[in-house]
Amino acid sequence: MRCMSTIPCVQPLTWTKGHSGNSTRVTKSCRPARKMDFPLGATSSTVNLPETVLSWDELKGIAASTETGKKIAEEEKLRSQGEGSPHVTAKLRLFGASEDDVRVTLYRDHAGWCPYCQKVWMMLEEKKVPYRIERINMRSYGEKPAWFLKKVPSGLLPVLELDGKIITESLVIMQIIEQTFPDIPMIPEEHFDRANTLLRLERQLFSDWSGLVFRPSGPGPFGGGARKQFEETFDKVNAALGELPGPWFLGGDTPSIVDLQYVSHIERMNASCLYWKGLQLRSTERWANIERWFAAFEERPSYVAAKSDYYTHVMDIPPQYGPGYSDSSDEVKEAQLKIDGHATWRLPLSLSSSDAEPLPDSMNPGDEAARHEAAYKLISNYDAVVKFCCRGMGERGAKQFGAPLADPTAVPNLNYKEKVDKLLRTTVLLLLDGSAGVSTGETSEEGKDVASCLAYLRDRIGVPRDMSYPAAMTLRAHLNYVIDAI
Repeated sequence: MRCMSTIPCVQPLTWTKGHSGNSTRVTKSCRPARKMDFPLGATSSTVNLPETVLSWDELKGIAASTETGKKIAEEEKLRSQGEGSPHVTAKLRLFGASEDDVRVTLYRDHAGWCPYCQKVWMMLEEKKVPYRIERINMRSYGEKPAWFLKKVPSGLLPVLELDGKIITESLVIMQIIEQTFPDIPMIPEEHFDRANTLLRLERQLFSDWSGLVFRPSGPGPFGGGARKQFEETFDKVNAALGELPGPWFLGGDTPSIVDLQYVSHIERMNASCLYWKGLQLRSTERWANIERWFAAFEERPSYVAAKSDYYTHVMDIPPQYGPGYSDSSDEVKEAQLKIDGHATWRLPLSLSSSDAEPLPDSMNPGDEAARHEAAYKLISNYDAVVKFCCRGMGERGAKQFGAPLADPTAVPNLNYKEKVDKLLRTTVLLLLDGSAGVSTGETSEEGKDVASCLAYLRDRIGVPRDMSYPAAMTLRAHLNYVIDAI
């Protein structure tokens, strides 16, 4: 299967045997007395920005000295050598092998948002197959490079290049990986028939999800039966996960190809069913086996690296599958307020496993680490980020793509560059020292233009492309804090 811009056809999938620490805190005493030299506009009595602003070099030094900064720097060093934990930006994965021995190149989407690429990515990680990575835009987000289209005229993702041979379609790719690299098997021989049965059930679930989310609801409390049909199929999936010991579909201690086939789309079902239908799939007694299954995945580095957040999903799903259709229930209204950030991107921020979008303890680094990660990431690419923000007051690109928030040819209005630069440095300082309070202010008339620049960035922070979910949430909230103060 592959990323497309319309609802994919539902085809039966089968598996064939013969298919060739210590915190660091910034205090006022370490801030040089450099005043802001442009007016920030009206501020609320409870929204206060620092009176001084540090240079990017000074902020970089502070971020690098934090425990989180040191950890990220070490991870980046290992990543450059093809080692360390999996990450969306990795270009080489060796697992202790020599680069000369690498036979595989994975071509996947640039942002980590393609569900079909996610399956293959996770499989290579789980099997520890050495591979190179080339990241390619999905059609909805920009042009594909000519050299890639020469290799793959269709332009579809994912693509695997094995010993110079081009292979497409995610399940076909996964079959060939399993046959070519039999160490760490992911389809136990004794469960071959069960695997095929479950793969057919996955296609039924995908079909029912498409009927529920991507088509207008019919009359009646269950949307003309689409919701009832989806829930009944979801019940079957939940029951299948309870038939063997352990959390996985085929039993054992590790996920199988069947688990990978399911997880990338159920992850997107979690977000889309809640956002457009008010249907909560996580943390419910009815689907306890699926919850246990997700908890097991959320302990695995291969999944943690690839997992996105609900906001990113509801933004990236329509360009790939078509528009989602919202019900008019109170549950939908409440979910959309939360996922869109209107009710959640505010300080103080509190993330937990009991949220509508649950953050498991295993993936929750705590407030300070999340703030410091967000600061580190912003600092590492600050010059490009400043210019990116200026698109908020710039001109739309001459060529538009399917994703509404994607505008790669937009022309930034660099008249706002100086103001944006200083406000981003202010945001980073607040992230580093944790001094931002409760935001109850309102943007002044004078500040609305530059606030549009910060909002342009806020609305385009994506997971996992830019940073982890906790870091993304705290950066969005801190940008809102600054927006309220100007």
